[in-house]
Amino acid sequence: MEMAADPRYSAFGEAIALRREQLKMTQAELSRRVGLSRASIANIERGRQNVLLHHACDIATALGLSQVTDLLPVQARPTVEERALTVSGPVSARAHAQIQDLIANAIANAGVKS
Repeated sequence: MEMAADPRYSAFGEAIALRREQLKMTQAELSRRVGLSRASIANIERGRQNVLLHHACDIATALGLSQVTDLLPVQARPTVEERALTVSGPVSARAHAQIQDLIANAIANAGVKS
């Protein structure tokens, strides 16, 4: 189940590795508790492998957590300005991305004086 790098999977994997290390648990021990191979645990911790929901729940339980959300990365909520400056209507995906980049740059530079 190899996948392209996605920062959410990397953050999830880092949280697993950190918690596992806090518990002084090896990847092999976690893999036995969860029913995955040690290589799968290593790939999950590196953000290189998709994680099925039931495996994520099993990992959280094996790490002594009551909620899988304790392992999920926090995502920043858009500001009021960012929500107000969204693109809608019939535009191509490329045009949409370009407009979003322009908006993001304008917001980022709003406080910069030349």
